[in-house]
Amino acid sequence: MNTPNDILAEVGNMHASDILLLIILIIGAGFLTYFILLKINAKRPPEKRRSSIALFLISLNVSFFVVVTFFVYKVLLAGLKYLMSNG
Repeated sequence: MNTPNDILAEVGNMHASDILLLIILIIGAGFLTYFILLKINAKRPPEKRRSSIALFLISLNVSFFVVVTFFVYKVLLAGLKYLMSNG
């Protein structure tokens, strides 16, 4: 019989690559979006520029939606593989 520690270690080993990819997606998409928004913001007239905190919050939203889209895609593919194997 497996102990909870063994089960937790097994699940952690199984999903370690997904967790690493999640962290890379969050940080990468956030930084990339923030720097793109900074460049676009610098080209605007001074009275229409947004604050840095607003740009940061926008980039956080973008990185959140990238991660959600990635995991929906993974679940969709897992579901399609399951349907194809049992169909």
